[in-house]
Amino acid sequence: MTNVMIKIQLPDRPKQLTKELELELIERFKRNTNDCVWRTKFIKDAVFDIAFGKCAYSEAKLKEEGKDMQIDHFYPKLAYKEKVVEWGNMLPSLNVCNRHKGDTDPSSVAIINPLFDDPKEHLFANNGFIGYKDEIGRNTIDVFDLNNQSYLYIPRSLLLKEIGNNLIDIEPWIEKDISYFVSRLKQIMSKGTQRFAYSAVVSTFILENKKYATYKELLKKKSLWDDELCGLEKNMEFCSMRK
Repeated sequence: MTNVMIKIQLPDRPKQLTKELELELIERFKRNTNDCVWRTKFIKDAVFDIAFGKCAYSEAKLKEEGKDMQIDHFYPKLAYKEKVVEWGNMLPSLNVCNRHKGDTDPSSVAIINPLFDDPKEHLFANNGFIGYKDEIGRNTIDVFDLNNQSYLYIPRSLLLKEIGNNLIDIEPWIEKDISYFVSRLKQIMSKGTQRFAYSAVVSTFILENKKYATYKELLKKKSLWDDELCGLEKNMEFCSMRK
């Protein structure tokens, strides 16, 4: 299942990407636009880590199940050659998302940049479907094809079904072994945090789930809603995209 996207904190630029090297790579690209200067290993590795190994747009885990990582230039490299290796213009992308975006120019078609925009201001998640709150959200869904049935919507829906079943399955353990119950609930909640695939959709689903609300109330009454659970919920709130 793919989620939409979450706000991403841009890490510090790689130390190896000095201003001198950046200028050198820009000049190389200007001389030959077939020279993929951004594919230098340390650049690819650093870009991969920007979104916890996920596509910055769909939140699909990269380098798994044939999901190759491509580096997307948010401002297209041919139109903005000076930005070809600019730190903050290179985002990790699922090949499908990158292909759909193509040479879309954000200066002409306003779309979300998860490094600088908060996606939840423009998008919402509803049982695996991604909806929009404004024109920027609508453009983003269209440009990245975020509701693509085969690549995104169906995998999202299957994951949510699994999460929902897990929330049901742990209920008997409230009476059998409350410690085990809490441990399982934490495992489920962690799937809605930013390091996991599709965290925006998963976190929204969990936070709006009636079972989850009941479990939270129960644990609070038993004084078992601990700091770790508070932290997990806070992270889910950060990722969630409610309507």
